[in-house]
Amino acid sequence: MQKLSLCAAVGATLMMSSAVAKSPRYEAEITRTSYGVPHIKAKDEAGIGYGVGYAYAQDNVCMLAEEMVTVNGERSKYFGADVANGPDVQSGVIFALNRNSDFYFKWLNQPSLVNAAWKEQTSEVKALLQGYARGFNRFVADTGRANLPVACRNATWLRDLTELDLIKLMRRYAAAAGTAQFIDALVTAKPPVATRTTRDATAPVLDNDDPDRQSLASNAIALGKDATWNGRGVLFGNPHFPWNGIMRFYQMHLTIPGKIDVMGASLSGFPVVNIGFTQHFAWSHTVNRSKSATLYALKLDATDPTKYWDGKRTRSLVKQTLSIDVSDGNGGTKQESREFWSSEFGPVLHVPGQFEWSATTAYSLRDANFENNRAVATWYAMNKARSIDELQKATQTILGIPWVNTIAADDRGNALFAGHAVVANVSSEMLQRCVDEKYQPLIKRRTIVLRGEESCRWEKSAKAPQDGIVPGDRLPTLRRTDYVQNANDSAWLANASAPLVGFSPLISDQDYEQAARTRLGIQIVDDRLQGKDGLPGNKFDLSNLPQVTFNNRVHTAMILKDDLNQVCKNVEPVTIDSKQVDVQDACSVFVAWNGTAELDSVGYPLAKEWFDELRKVPQVFAVPFNAADPVNTPRGVKHDDAASVQTVKQGLARAILTLQKQSIDFHKPLRDVQKIKRDGGDIPVHGGVGRDVYNAIHPLPEGGLWSVKHGTSYLQMVGFDDNGPVAKGLLAYSQSTDPASPHYVDQTLLFEKKQWQTLPFTAEQIRADAKSSARIAE
Repeated sequence: MQKLSLCAAVGATLMMSSAVAKSPRYEAEITRTSYGVPHIKAKDEAGIGYGVGYAYAQDNVCMLAEEMVTVNGERSKYFGADVANGPDVQSGVIFALNRNSDFYFKWLNQPSLVNAAWKEQTSEVKALLQGYARGFNRFVADTGRANLPVACRNATWLRDLTELDLIKLMRRYAAAAGTAQFIDALVTAKPPVATRTTRDATAPVLDNDDPDRQSLASNAIALGKDATWNGRGVLFGNPHFPWNGIMRFYQMHLTIPGKIDVMGASLSGFPVVNIGFTQHFAWSHTVNRSKSATLYALKLDATDPTKYWDGKRTRSLVKQTLSIDVSDGNGGTKQESREFWSSEFGPVLHVPGQFEWSATTAYSLRDANFENNRAVATWYAMNKARSIDELQKATQTILGIPWVNTIAADDRGNALFAGHAVVANVSSEMLQRCVDEKYQPLIKRRTIVLRGEESCRWEKSAKAPQDGIVPGDRLPTLRRTDYVQNANDSAWLANASAPLVGFSPLISDQDYEQAARTRLGIQIVDDRLQGKDGLPGNKFDLSNLPQVTFNNRVHTAMILKDDLNQVCKNVEPVTIDSKQVDVQDACSVFVAWNGTAELDSVGYPLAKEWFDELRKVPQVFAVPFNAADPVNTPRGVKHDDAASVQTVKQGLARAILTLQKQSIDFHKPLRDVQKIKRDGGDIPVHGGVGRDVYNAIHPLPEGGLWSVKHGTSYLQMVGFDDNGPVAKGLLAYSQSTDPASPHYVDQTLLFEKKQWQTLPFTAEQIRADAKSSARIAE
């Protein structure tokens, strides 16, 4: 990272030409504090964007440059068509071969769509994006391509960034929970070459809340004046995002005097703060459970599978041919083409064994976020907001947040839950009218398959900024003075004592079994307010909040461990698939386990795999789920049922076999098992899988270790006193992706020790912690 000494701050100016002396179009002051956090001050949006682009490039130039290759559909040209674009490459959560990824992004980011999206932006947003691109390019020019980090030094694929590249990136983010989940299904769809039998849908293809399949999740708790030590609001935010690639967060502080003063973290390419705080309020986001996408089942013409009946007449699917450049392996390229097919509802997909394009039926995917280009405008309005009321208005009226809820607290002691995201406008009545009988069971599994007819198009509302989405005043909103929370379940139990009910299932479902993190979050708050968590008092403050949210308790252990300890008494070997498994040793480890995913805990890997097995057989619970008591059910094991006990024992045996296959030794403490691989050495990581632990960490087995791929990312804890925000933060994977940077693992080492950084916000606090300062202009 390029630095200037603090003593040179007053006179230091980086200028490109004599035009700067006249009137620089782009100008920003960048002050770095501890752990490389940039505080960027400018007179206008162009300057803020310029400063963010420059600072971000200092830390992550190669990662963002490579993402431009991805969103432009050029990975096959530079990196090979048959290479898997997965969690260990810069592009993060696009799990597809480069060939399929390229075709998808050529479709998503067609020039006409990108240009239309650019025209939709406000003048402020345009200035922010133009400034960002200019700042990024300025850093590359100043540094020189031969002096960039090794990952992109003199790379043929690195080029100047444009504002339209950033629009493509924003469209990629908007699609992350929709069409981007189905890249292979969209790219490989083609008319059947012969008649074949249509299979009924059998799986929840559009389910986006499984942490093993979907790497985006989060927790947040907002506490109001009735729950805090000083009667002011407190926010705890903990998104769970990838630790590699473009969806890493980046900490920053943005100031335009008299207009914005906001600090927090953002995803790559955003010239605004996505999660953060201001003088008067703090907010975080949680990945929501609402639905921005549905399927449409098209009844095909008996003689032509590219024609369908729309309820009134026969219509033809629209064919579009797109091309990509593919490396020929000899320094040149060749072109490949592929056809995309679409109905009036959206592109046709093909999921083998689930939603197949047959001679009689095809399936179109409609994703509301395909048309949502309002994300930057929404977040910038949030950054400018002067109060939590203005924050709520921004999310509710611009309605450009694609797939997350907003949870906020303010200095007056208010807590807000706002489920204000883009949601397909499909009422409960339409679900009954437009979902054929064979698809009705899938509604509970969160897959919506509407009949492909005109009468079943998403409903329009004059109050919504986009056709076919739910207007903001019909989305879940809850204000409280005790608490609101969310951990990726629906809005139903944002506050357990004031359930939000009566919504279409696409907006917020109810009366269903809650995930362990939701139950744990509510219990954390209830135990604190009732003085039952073993800590002094019964209010939250900034010292006890991390103790109760960051203690790595495993929820399933809380509701099952005593019963499982009983099962472990005098156990005999268990036979699984004709193989006898000795479970006595594992039982000894499990009984001694302390019920947490702490680094020094022994037994968590075994418990995790055992609990995973038990979730497959919910009939073993002694107390089943009860919608009238959703926080405390299900729980317990049926000790009086021999079949259930045997099923539990078989689950333990399978867990042992799974760990043996992964070469994981469950006798070791977690610090020796779960690590993040970084140049210079692996770092132990505490926490457990998100379906069970508030500090959600998701690893993959690699070489006898659990290698962390995503999970707890930007931790933020913000309270308020008479002078404004009092904030602590932690970026689990650190600011920079460059191994040569001093900020490559510095916060990761803090995370290992559960230490937080105090976030300097005022001018005085920034000066006291400043490590470097520079002015850039052109």
